[in-house]
Amino acid sequence: MVTMIKKQSNKASFYKSLLIAHVRHYGAVSRKQLGQSTHIRMPVVTALIRDLIAQGILVESGRSATGRGRKQILLSLNSRHGFVVGIEFDLDRMLAVGVDVCGNVVAKRSAAMPAQKTNAAIVQELIALTESLIRESGYERSALKGIGVADPGIVDSREGVSLLCSLMPEWRNVPLRRLVESHFTVPVLLDENTRAKTLCEHRHGAGQGVQHLLLIDVGGGIGCGIIIDGQLYRGHSNMAGELGHVRVVENGPICNCGSSGCLETVASYPAIIRQVIKALQDGTQSMIAELAGHRPAAISMDHVFEAARQGDKLALGLLDQAIRYLGQAVANAANLFNPEVILLDASMAGAENLMVTPIRQIVHRQVIAMAGNTPEVRVAKIGAEAAAWGVAMLMLDQLFDSPVKGAAPWAPLKANAALKPL
Repeated sequence: MVTMIKKQSNKASFYKSLLIAHVRHYGAVSRKQLGQSTHIRMPVVTALIRDLIAQGILVESGRSATGRGRKQILLSLNSRHGFVVGIEFDLDRMLAVGVDVCGNVVAKRSAAMPAQKTNAAIVQELIALTESLIRESGYERSALKGIGVADPGIVDSREGVSLLCSLMPEWRNVPLRRLVESHFTVPVLLDENTRAKTLCEHRHGAGQGVQHLLLIDVGGGIGCGIIIDGQLYRGHSNMAGELGHVRVVENGPICNCGSSGCLETVASYPAIIRQVIKALQDGTQSMIAELAGHRPAAISMDHVFEAARQGDKLALGLLDQAIRYLGQAVANAANLFNPEVILLDASMAGAENLMVTPIRQIVHRQVIAMAGNTPEVRVAKIGAEAAAWGVAMLMLDQLFDSPVKGAAPWAPLKANAALKPL
């Protein structure tokens, strides 16, 4: 008898998770539609929905506007049921966002990275920023469902370990998930920031509706997010997309990954700035120095772009070299993955003529195209919060969508063709 009760309880719990996952994916739906799409008997659907409404997880959100006969009451996720935190960091700063269970950003906080970038200092600041975000979220702390962390380097997302970051050589083999979970006692997900940005652009930005997509993430490093058949592609060991470590220069500069001639060493923003500083120290005349107040440590890519717009030879020459390497690498990736769309990182939005147009030209020239079917090159839309928002969405997927990805034997899952994903 005890075994039977436990089995029934597990079955009910699974069915509830399945119903929540369907509501999350398909938006406002009726009980009848949920029964049809999950193949759960209607009396069971009705009883479980009653429980989910009582628990504050689902809400009735109006009536259907189309169709014959009696209008159906629609069900949606209750945005006040809870929230997750997404946080991302790079060499200079951290950004955290609060995202409700419906996927909407409800709060945002940022902080500078610690001056001393020790592993302990970075983890401490990450926890402090998350605590600050929780206080300003408008939710009770008990409503926190999980935390997603987008790391700038290579991670083992299954184990929750930050393995390597070429931007921060000391940031190696950090058990970040365990450290954050031990403080907040909620599930924590760790993933790479480029992958998180890609998911965010695919769900909310310039990649919406695209089934085959590459996002080229250029900044402190160079990464490539990959969408195949509408799903993130991770590779055998979750390391797909390390475009920055493709070798492009024979006997080139040593990379922090241990190799030499990597794309990051010649085309990432820090690499360009290092070349600017060296050229200035060697006596090259450039307005970049004046724009930065003659302080080499203050030189940024904004200064390089502005100087290039004004015809500065050093800025134009270094950008031209970086673009040739980057464009060729992007074209090679496009030939490998055959995407519909290539997204360039949102940081290039203000450099359309300087970077986007030349890269687009290289792609159109070098990518194999049948019947003129060359991938479209666009600029990403979301901006600075893309990685934090994206990793929060990944956390929500982990919390709510597991039944869809791994259905139990008693729950045949067949989506109704009449329902269209959000």
